[in-house]
Amino acid sequence: MNEILAIKIIFIFVMFVSAGIAGSIPIFSKTFHKNKKLISTGNCFAAGIFLIVGIVHLLRESQESFEEALKEEMPVGFVVALGGYTLILFIENILFGGHDHKISQEEKEMKKDESGQKIVTERNTGENENIVSVERGNENLECSKKELDDQCNNIPGIILTAALVVHSIFEGIAGGLLDTKSNVISVGIAILIHNIPAAIALGVKLDKASKKVSILLMFLFVLSSPLGIAIGISLSDLAFPIIKAIFLGISAGTFIYIGCTEILAEEMHDKSNKLLKFSGFIVGFVPLAMAAIFIKEHEE
Repeated sequence: MNEILAIKIIFIFVMFVSAGIAGSIPIFSKTFHKNKKLISTGNCFAAGIFLIVGIVHLLRESQESFEEALKEEMPVGFVVALGGYTLILFIENILFGGHDHKISQEEKEMKKDESGQKIVTERNTGENENIVSVERGNENLECSKKELDDQCNNIPGIILTAALVVHSIFEGIAGGLLDTKSNVISVGIAILIHNIPAAIALGVKLDKASKKVSILLMFLFVLSSPLGIAIGISLSDLAFPIIKAIFLGISAGTFIYIGCTEILAEEMHDKSNKLLKFSGFIVGFVPLAMAAIFIKEHEE
């Protein structure tokens, strides 16, 4: 087993364990309270890493692989990266409708219905027949409401999990395809830093879902990045540079989307702690940018 493959396997194990632990905390701990400031700063730190890795490492690797495969200098890697960005944009915002908060509106409507039921009961306290009929109606409403609650409470978590799984697989594929130690480590660290707060956020979102559904969805998310790395390793063994180039380009677009559109746009939209978030972003990308410029890689 060569050193690069060993590093990839280590990252598979570490990603699975770290994301699993992070995602389990909000699901199983009733006293969990998320530190919004810390998580937001960590997200912006991860955004900086995602952008520098996506642009400097993955995009460059994709373009070089296309030039090797096509024997011509054409900006195909950049076009494929834009296609990858567009693909994730479509999947998350059109196909899955974005990460909205529809469940909150449904809960408000249900609260209104509950208050209406109580008023009807109070108004009919003078007539026994009316009381019996209203109480029976309320029992039926409670049963149907509980079933509706169970279904509605699962939907946001399923949508969020599906979106996270898709781009986590592409993240993992990027790590599995790379063939230099520094690039593999950079991508692996970026995925790790992103997956931990993402797992916590998913766990919080799954708080209202049933325990079985929560565990299943969290397991799917935790498995997605390691699965992506395994797919990338399998693809890297194929002697087809064009396949590697395409997946690296899509992964580059995915990293740029996650760093710029998904994380930074959302975090900076919230006006609180903006300077701290910006500082986290700078600390995330500057060291890797300096390393990319000044540290010469010795590759065999």
